[in-house]
Amino acid sequence: MSAILKENIMIKEVAQTRATPTRLGQVAYWISQIGSPPLTGAGTALLIGFVLATRPAWVWVLFYITLTILIPCAYIIWLVYAGKAVDFHLPKREQRIRPLLLSLLTGMVTWLVLYREDAPALLQMLAAINGVQMALFLMITFYWKISLHCTAATILSALAVALFGASAVPFTMSVPLIAWSRVYLRRHTLSQTLAGVGLGVVILTPALFIYLF
Repeated sequence: MSAILKENIMIKEVAQTRATPTRLGQVAYWISQIGSPPLTGAGTALLIGFVLATRPAWVWVLFYITLTILIPCAYIIWLVYAGKAVDFHLPKREQRIRPLLLSLLTGMVTWLVLYREDAPALLQMLAAINGVQMALFLMITFYWKISLHCTAATILSALAVALFGASAVPFTMSVPLIAWSRVYLRRHTLSQTLAGVGLGVVILTPALFIYLF
């Protein structure tokens, strides 16, 4: 059975689940929505804003969120409105290519501006993480469907632990919850969510050593 056929079957099963949602299905749905990459990405940027806690830093945070999150989200919303995407979470792998290309472009521009303007190192690191993440996701998406939900959640929780220590460990519980929701909703397989978690670790670890340690 081809990968595209499997994806189409999963999408049909998701549609049937939505038609007759169970209480557990509703819980999974809202966990998936709250843990969506745009919200998780914005949460990561806001976390850094609170750590830096200066007016210039907040301006850079707003700049980062606008370019790397709001612009790509607006494009995806347009794709859905134009009938070129199934829904905002882009369940079909081939429909993810153009949004990922745009995200890669805006991510590179964001990092370049932050670097040239000598923005705080934490924000430069976040922009670099985002750019690498989008590049890797784009390459992987040509052949396979990996969970961006899980990658984004892993980066947020691990970064929180790196910045705040043991007090932020409860953040890590969001990762298995989000992974469970994606598998339960049949948006991803277990291997796709685990790969997303692994990719988050692989991206964040060297970034922490380059920019912070």
